[in-house]
Amino acid sequence: MDDLVLKRLGSLMKLREDIEVLSGTGRWTPSSDWLETDSHVILVMDLPGIDPESLEIQEEDTLLTVAGKREDLEIPGTAIHKERPGADFVREFQMPRDTMPGSAQARLRNGVLVISFEKSTKVINAE
Repeated sequence: MDDLVLKRLGSLMKLREDIEVLSGTGRWTPSSDWLETDSHVILVMDLPGIDPESLEIQEEDTLLTVAGKREDLEIPGTAIHKERPGADFVREFQMPRDTMPGSAQARLRNGVLVISFEKSTKVINAE
């Protein structure tokens, strides 16, 4: 499949997930950003309330999968207004650049997951 078809398919899947989350029937889709430096690509993902032990990060060829679970806070009471998304999530990403296999370094701090990947080809700035 060409990249345009994959992007459109990804957009449709994200829209479906967003609708399911808003209706309370689907999975949570945490927000994420990709950043780039001369030597690395970096995924930043908001994961408030996620136990680091529940995180699963898998890199296979150009596909990155991040999954996890947010434990229920077990606060007594009946919801009268609910905006917080469900507890489980799975996100799959196409790597935006070629990276060195096994170079990923991840950290979870204050509810933000940061995964850094070393690029296969570094940019050299000649001045």
